[in-house]
Amino acid sequence: MEYQSHHPVQTSDRLIAIDLIRGVALLGILIMNIQAFAMTFSAYSNPTVYGDLTGVNYYVYYFSHVFANQKFMTIFSLLFGCSIILMADHIVKKGGNASKIHYKRMFILAVVGLAHAYLLWFGDILFPYAIAGTFAYLGRNLSAKSLFISGFILISLSSLLMWFAGFSLPYWEQADLDAVKVLWMPTYEFIQQDLLNNRGSWLEQMDARRIMAAKMQTNIIFYIPRILGLMFVGIALYKINFFGQRFSTKSLLIAGGVSFILSTIAIVVELEQNFALNWKFELMFLGIQHNYWGSILMAFSYMCFLLVFSRCNILVLLQKALANVGRMALTNYLSHTIICCIIFYGWGFGLYGSLERIEQFAVVLAIWLFQLVFSTYWLKHYRFGPFEWVMRSLTYNSLQPLKK
Repeated sequence: MEYQSHHPVQTSDRLIAIDLIRGVALLGILIMNIQAFAMTFSAYSNPTVYGDLTGVNYYVYYFSHVFANQKFMTIFSLLFGCSIILMADHIVKKGGNASKIHYKRMFILAVVGLAHAYLLWFGDILFPYAIAGTFAYLGRNLSAKSLFISGFILISLSSLLMWFAGFSLPYWEQADLDAVKVLWMPTYEFIQQDLLNNRGSWLEQMDARRIMAAKMQTNIIFYIPRILGLMFVGIALYKINFFGQRFSTKSLLIAGGVSFILSTIAIVVELEQNFALNWKFELMFLGIQHNYWGSILMAFSYMCFLLVFSRCNILVLLQKALANVGRMALTNYLSHTIICCIIFYGWGFGLYGSLERIEQFAVVLAIWLFQLVFSTYWLKHYRFGPFEWVMRSLTYNSLQPLKK
């Protein structure tokens, strides 16, 4: 590949508020993902199946579910939609072929996602994002109104699919029921085998990782409409200048406050009900609806508050550091996996299944601090994050200038 620049989006074209919000979302995603790295995957959805759930560990779970579960992933999906239209507009302005570059970028992202899922960690989101992003591009020329309507129809579709799955459980074949049930209520033997697998070497993990990655991608039908719908809503928000000066600080605070209160009440009510029902199997599909919809409201409230924060002349160094994390979102997302694999898996320190929830949260805080410092340091000297640079170079068929 020859060394030249070919129309990548430059820093001067960015909306700083979007980078800041993306940075917060990226860091926030780890609050939930750490649970899938650190202990049996079932504990991510059903907290009663593994580990201590009393005292401070109970409150860590409660806090993470109410204020993090699906909230930051929702923001990330919305902003992925924004990035689609930002990049397309920039390329068109420069006289390039936006469609060709977009689809190539999604293909590369899909390949990276598959490699991530099958070689490192099954919980990859890059592959479904690439699939959804391929279709989201088709909505770039729709009006904001059409995008909002289409987005919420798609988001509703995922919700309906889960409702249908939950109510159809009595009619499932026993073998199918058992295969799904073990992910919600794993047996003692299943958990012990899971611990053994993940405390083993990279090669010893391979079969279990492949099986879990395949299951995640088989279940894509349940969540791809939501991701695509959120991307459409993200494009619509960008088109109405939500991330700019469309709404006053007062309006954002009121909207954010009301959304936060309503979503918190809905999610807490459902969570208390799930504990009261002892997390029975049917809740796998039917006990997540309040959080499913509440997470969108809460994500909206977070964006409102972060937009206000980005307008204030306070904690400026933190604002810049968060924006830097957002500008290196791909690098920081993949580094979550690399760091957590080293900490928890057998080919690293082998702490899988050993850390309580409060200790996992301490790991999250340490990774946050590292990424805030590292992203700021890196972008002082380089134009893009390392993985962003690789993506851009592959997308444009030429080595992009990396050093400033």
